Amino acid sequence: MTDKERKMEEIRANFTQGSDGYDDRIRKIIPRYDEMLEALMSCIPSPEGRRLRAIDIGCGTGAVSELLLRSHPDIDLTCLDMTESMLDRARKRLKAHDNVRFVLADIYDFELDGPYDLVISSLALHHVISDRDKKAIYRKIFDALSPGGWFLNADIVLGSSDDIQEVYMTKWKEFMYQSFTRDETDHVRVPRYHREDSPARLVDHLRWLGEVGFGTVDVIWKYYNFAVYGGRK
Repeated sequence: MTDKERKMEEIRANFTQGSDGYDDRIRKIIPRYDEMLEALMSCIPSPEGRRLRAIDIGCGTGAVSELLLRSHPDIDLTCLDMTESMLDRARKRLKAHDNVRFVLADIYDFELDGPYDLVISSLALHHVISDRDKKAIYRKIFDALSPGGWFLNADIVLGSSDDIQEVYMTKWKEFMYQSFTRDETDHVRVPRYHREDSPARLVDHLRWLGEVGFGTVDVIWKYYNFAVYGGRK
């Protein structure tokens, strides 16, 4: 097993074990979580005269997909996740909708069966390990979009310098201290982030999107080390 495969297996195992209570826990870890998702939703197009086709990469328990279905109830939606336990929770959450398919797959392996009008993701793509892999997945997303289609991502990012990143980490820990003990934050939550997550600088994400072909690239929302950004094909 390669280092990448070992790391992805650890991430998959942790999400499988932590699927219970995820929706409550994520709000204790991610500051302004609901505001971040609202910002993502605000940019989703509403094409006239046809159904929107979309995919939610790393759908988790289906929180983002649920918001999308509220605003676009007749959408053709694919929910993709790497863990069966998360997909089970998404299925239960979205059981009233018959226009959703659920796919168990890793973004590394899944071939996006476009064309899509919209590709969205939330707190998932930072698990893509290398910068090269990130750019390759952005290329895969770009190729799967129809002309005029959007990619929108809500995720954790790095600061552009060590000084800025230190501010980000300080603010993030201050937020988590409100819900977790200092010991759990400093010795469990933060070490797990360093061990499992592979975020990149926001400025690099924007550059990579431009390099793979996105003509419109922008930051929709940002709060320290969390951002909503994306591009239009």
